[in-house]
Amino acid sequence: EELNKLNFSSKGFLTGSVDLVFTDNESIKQARWWILDWKSNWISDPSGEGEDNNCGPRHYSNAAMENQMLIHHYPLQSHLYLVALHRYLSWRLPNYTPEKHLGGYIYIFLRGIPSPESIKENPKTKDLPGLILEKAPCQRIRKLNQILKG
Repeated sequence: EELNKLNFSSKGFLTGSVDLVFTDNESIKQARWWILDWKSNWISDPSGEGEDNNCGPRHYSNAAMENQMLIHHYPLQSHLYLVALHRYLSWRLPNYTPEKHLGGYIYIFLRGIPSPESIKENPKTKDLPGLILEKAPCQRIRKLNQILKG
């Protein structure tokens, strides 16, 4: 439904720049491949009142980052990047299968990363502010790949 609301000015040509592709294992046979994208979005107190309008790690809750993800169509971006990685790996990696080799994507909201000191103070934080990590939805990536082929 959200895709239908987008107004595309061209058909059949997509462009974009993946910030980083990396593996989670030194052994290529066992490695999963990940996409990482750096984001510099400014998230502050929604009330906009007083000094709390400053931007810092405490503003980067999962809900606030998810909101930014939706507003800026980052899930679509991540899926397109994963399709590109899927195509590349299927061409270059012997015995490639998405379930085994496609890790997923990570978005790092740079302004939301806490200082090393605050991480040391609270090392058991379940959700690290500034970070969104999603495993690759392999079936969806395969389907999107087929759609983009035409």
